[in-house]
Amino acid sequence: MMRARCLAAILVLAAAMPAAAQQDELYLEITSPGLARVSVATPPLLVLPGTPSDVARAFQDVLDRDLEAAAPIAVLDPKLYALVEDDPRPKVLYERWRSIGAQFLLTGTIARAGGQLVVEARLVDLVSGEFAFAKRYRSGLNATQVMAHTLANDLVKVFTGRPGPFLSRIVFVSDRTGNQELWMMNWDGSDPRQLTKHGSIAMAPAWSPDGTRLAFTSFLRGRPALYLLVPQEGYLRPLWSGGGVNSSATFSPDGKRIAFASSRDGNVDIWAIGVEGGTPRRLTAARAIDTNPAWSPNGRQIAFTSARSGSPQIYLMDADGANVRRLTFDGEFFDEPAWSPDGSHIVCTTRVEGRFQLATIDVATGEVQVLHGPGNNEGPCFSPDGSMIAFSSDRGGAPQIFITDALGRPRQLTTQGQNHSPTWGGSQ
Repeated sequence: MMRARCLAAILVLAAAMPAAAQQDELYLEITSPGLARVSVATPPLLVLPGTPSDVARAFQDVLDRDLEAAAPIAVLDPKLYALVEDDPRPKVLYERWRSIGAQFLLTGTIARAGGQLVVEARLVDLVSGEFAFAKRYRSGLNATQVMAHTLANDLVKVFTGRPGPFLSRIVFVSDRTGNQELWMMNWDGSDPRQLTKHGSIAMAPAWSPDGTRLAFTSFLRGRPALYLLVPQEGYLRPLWSGGGVNSSATFSPDGKRIAFASSRDGNVDIWAIGVEGGTPRRLTAARAIDTNPAWSPNGRQIAFTSARSGSPQIYLMDADGANVRRLTFDGEFFDEPAWSPDGSHIVCTTRVEGRFQLATIDVATGEVQVLHGPGNNEGPCFSPDGSMIAFSSDRGGAPQIFITDALGRPRQLTTQGQNHSPTWGGSQ
C-alpha cells in the first residue's frame, strides 16, 4: 500500500500500483532553487599513530557519504588529488588545489586519545587562504558515526547558514513483519528499527517539530484513532478516538497543537486538538471531504486536500480555519501536501496519465511543476534542511522509500516488504 492518505485509502487500506522501469529524475532545482554548489576537495583526514585503522576508516566512510549527498557541496573527483604535489608553503599548496578546480579544501586529523576519538577539521578558503571553518570533535569510539554526521552538518551550515540533514531520521510504515507497523531509520537508510509491535495497522506518522514525538493513526483498538509516541522511550498515549475516521496528523510549529482529519460529525473535515488532549476544534465545514492537513512552518496557515471543487485539490486556510482559498487549478488530482522548511513551496502528489507523480507548488505564485518519474510516486516530504525529498515509489514492484541525493537523483533506502508514508525529522 502506498502512502495515499485520502479517505478512500483509509477505508480501503490497500492500493495496487503498476511497476515501471527505473530512470533518473532531477529535483535539485526544486528543493534548492538557485543553489550554487561549491567545489570542495576532501582528501582523507590524516590518521595519527595509535589510532585504530578500522575506527578511522568508519569515520571517514560516513563523512564521505554525507558530503557526497550534501546539496551545496560538489566534492571534487578524488582521482584529481594525485595531481597535487605537497608543498610546505601554504600559498603554493593552495594554488595547486585551485588549479584542479577546488574552491575549498577540507583538511584535518583523526587521533585516539584514551577511549575517545578526536577529530580536528579545518576548511580552507583557497582564494583567501583563510579558514572558513575550524573545529575539534570528541566522541567515544562507538559513537564515531554520529560525530561524522555532526561534522558534515557543520560543513553544510558554512555554505547555507543551516545544518545539513545527516543527523535526521525518517519514520515510515512497513509490513515487513506481517503487519503495518512504524519503523525508523537514519537519513541514509541505515539502522532500521521497529517502533511499534501492535499487530495492527499503523499509518500516516508525523514528527513533532522538536523531534521527540510522533503522532500517527492506529487501528490498535479496532477503529482508527490518533496516538502520540515517544520513540526514545517507547511511551504511547491515545490522543483522540472519537468519531469514525481520525487520520493525517500534523503538528503546529510550536508543537502545542495537532491538526487532523476526522469524520466525528459524519463528514470528513479538518480539526485541531492540543497535544495534551481535550476537545477538538473544527476548522473546516464544507460538505466535501477535507483531509491531509499540513501546518506551515510559520504556523499561520494550513494546507489541506479538499474535494469541494469536484476533484481533490490543494487549499490553504488560516490556522484558525478562516480565509480558505484554492491553491491548485490545473490538473484533476492533487493530494498529500507537505511544506518546505522555508515555507516557499509545497510538495504534493498529483496524477498524470493515470500514474501518481510528485509535484511542487510555489506558494506565492501557485506555479506547479511536476517531477516525472517511473512508476507511482507518493507521500513526499522535505528533509529538515529542505535540500532533499523523501517519497515512496513502486518503480521496482513493491512500494519502497526513496530520497533524492545531491544531484536530485533517487536513492532507494528500503528493500524488505512494502514501505510507504515517510516523515522526515528528529535527530539521532
